[in-house]
Amino acid sequence: MKTFIAITLVGGALILSSAFRAPLSGKSLFTENCIRCHGEDGTRGFLGAKNLRKSTLADSAIILKITNGRRIMPSFKKRFTPEEIREVMEYVKTLRKT
Repeated sequence: MKTFIAITLVGGALILSSAFRAPLSGKSLFTENCIRCHGEDGTRGFLGAKNLRKSTLADSAIILKITNGRRIMPSFKKRFTPEEIREVMEYVKTLRKT
């Protein structure tokens, strides 16, 4: 019986820690999820992905695209927290030509 309780408590701690984890950086999320199509610098254009260096979208439009996806681009609303979506948006803006 004591072993069962210990396992339950450890399992519960693991679930709680993942639910309250710190958001990942926009750059790391972009690297893990976006470079296949957009490329490391945002210019790849694989499968119709937009060139992010040329983007003039407003912050809210970028957030909508990340959240809901577009055509072949998947939605990230179930994979990223709202804060992580904002982090990715901020990182995407750093890729723009200045």
